[in-house]
Amino acid sequence: MPLGRNHPDPNPNGANFGIINSGSINGPVQAAAFSSNASQTNHIAPGAVDHAQDSITDLRQRLEALRLQHPEAEQALRALDAISPRLAAPDSDPGALRFMLETLTTTCAAIPSVVTAAEAVHSAVAALLPA
Repeated sequence: MPLGRNHPDPNPNGANFGIINSGSINGPVQAAAFSSNASQTNHIAPGAVDHAQDSITDLRQRLEALRLQHPEAEQALRALDAISPRLAAPDSDPGALRFMLETLTTTCAAIPSVVTAAEAVHSAVAALLPA
């Protein structure tokens, strides 16, 4: 029976409360009758990493062409250099990758001719991240 607003907390004196000290267990274990287990599986669509890499390559070419005209282009290129190697395992540190994407998008906002390309990188890489 699910616990809700009108149900009291379970009594921890029951036979199923506590930690199992002997025996063998396969799979996830719940330590108490009212505990729960959660897991997440991130399925990346085929070709999504290639799409993200293509978007990064396009933005990189645009930024390199504008490097002498816009000082922000150098900072954006450094952000791309930090993002690119993380595409192999985007779920290893999604918070850092999200921060890098925001930095990239904010930096590119100062260069009107690359805003759309920066947004394409943001969308493509964000699609790889766990929800």
